[in-house]
Amino acid sequence: MRIAVIGLGDIATKAYLPLLTRMPALELVLCTRNPEKLAEVAREYRITETCRDYRALVNMNVDGVMIHTNSETHAPIATFFIEHGIPVFVDKPAALNFADYQTLHALSERQSVPLFVGFNRRYIPLWQSLVVRSDLRTISWHKHRLNLIGAAQDFVLDDMIHVIDSLNLNGKIDQQDVQISVQRKGDDIAMINLSWEENGTLFNGQMNRLFGKTCESVSLCFENEAYQFDGFLRGEKLENGKTERIEMADWTDTLETKGFKSMLENWVSVVKSGRMDAQMKQRNLSTHAFCERLVRDLLPT
Repeated sequence: MRIAVIGLGDIATKAYLPLLTRMPALELVLCTRNPEKLAEVAREYRITETCRDYRALVNMNVDGVMIHTNSETHAPIATFFIEHGIPVFVDKPAALNFADYQTLHALSERQSVPLFVGFNRRYIPLWQSLVVRSDLRTISWHKHRLNLIGAAQDFVLDDMIHVIDSLNLNGKIDQQDVQISVQRKGDDIAMINLSWEENGTLFNGQMNRLFGKTCESVSLCFENEAYQFDGFLRGEKLENGKTERIEMADWTDTLETKGFKSMLENWVSVVKSGRMDAQMKQRNLSTHAFCERLVRDLLPT
């Protein structure tokens, strides 16, 4: 299988190429406009096929493309490849406004070409089996930053989209029922807290970008059974008055603990089959729609 990687910034070189180059069934093609970066990364990973114009990839027999460019270019590049019948993996957000995402989604459906959005937190191995349990009573997901206030669109689409999508387990957030609390510093957003109820389960998400450090925590509660995770490596199970430590096996790769390995395996299976799960597509739509609504509500009136 031949996969093209478009854009060779930090996300591609730190999160994706270290895993992609260890997948023996793949042949990689690199693409970026920067000739120095292209030569450097190709040399580091011993990749021989490269190009500087993504449009040239349609003549290089690629089976799928992965888009890791600036967010504003995601939709037009993805559109180009879907129109040419080539499956697309694109970093979040796939588009900067919901209208563009709807258009992209509709094109994908019309052409029967997969549009895969890279939400790695859907695949966290430490708690992946827990969040899908039907007896989940409460889930709380907090992702914080140190001294990184920002404008509404950057705050939500660059970062808090992870929290929103991670809580959007069924792709059915009812926008009218979500309670939103906001703290500002001047014209910038400092903290957003979201809470809602869905089929008897309570959801809470928060991002505070004036926190004491950059960190992420997840809490899951069932009946007389609870789990608390202070990151992707370890946590605790609380049951029958006892605390049981939960942790990933020693030497587990960091990118595996953060869900990237399982996500890429899922992406490869989507390219092979040419099909995507309907619930995944609905979740992508719902997450992008809610993010746009949240940004709109946060803008000054």
